[in-house]
Amino acid sequence: MKKVVLFKSASEDYERVFTDNNYQVAFVEPLQFTFINLDTLKEKLSQNEYEGLILTSPRAVEAVSKCWDPTKFVTWSTKRVYTVGHASSQKITLLLGLEALGSTTGNAENLAKLIAGENSKTSKFLFPCGSLRSESLPNILQTQGITVDSITVYETKENENLKEDLMALSDSTQEPCCMVFFSPSGCEYIHRQLQTFNNKLSTLPRFAIGNSTAHKIEILGLDIAGVAAKPVAESILESVNSYFSNLNN
Repeated sequence: MKKVVLFKSASEDYERVFTDNNYQVAFVEPLQFTFINLDTLKEKLSQNEYEGLILTSPRAVEAVSKCWDPTKFVTWSTKRVYTVGHASSQKITLLLGLEALGSTTGNAENLAKLIAGENSKTSKFLFPCGSLRSESLPNILQTQGITVDSITVYETKENENLKEDLMALSDSTQEPCCMVFFSPSGCEYIHRQLQTFNNKLSTLPRFAIGNSTAHKIEILGLDIAGVAAKPVAESILESVNSYFSNLNN
């Protein structure tokens, strides 16, 4: 049974998809998060000046949930909530009780085009986001005349246990067959740590959850074995299977 390293927090969905297809899964979280500006966020959520809410990461959803009050924020159930990715969409339903649009768009650029196509040029959206956010989404919307009120609600840092986790992974009896990366910042932290000790990981095939992560891997001067067509476990599995199938032919 091949062993796949997923550089993300443990996920039942990913565990199930890979184990059902004869892979062993090792989760390594390269990031840690600190929530900030929650008082300001709560104040903005209380205002009735927005047409909708944009949440492009699970952490942004968690930040909103920390100051969420369904009795005070009833008006949000009548507004549009946009997201990108299945994980964020699930969290919006679970933690906020709202239905999200755009979960199948695949990336921020496609999501921005969807929002621009469905809303008037005078619209205003609240965009809780992380300290390392890409400016592509707000930039695209602003060129369409849509106002984006961005507020940083969490900071992303390197997981303090990352090197220890990577060393344990490299020393494990069953060597991994490949690594899957889920964020540009995660790529950078992992690459930096792998340069500090002798390991079996640096030569493994690398897969990316999406184009921005793949681009970061390329910037680091590394090869990419595959990029998931969609940011879901099934697409990553398909990319991994395709790579090894072609390798064996």
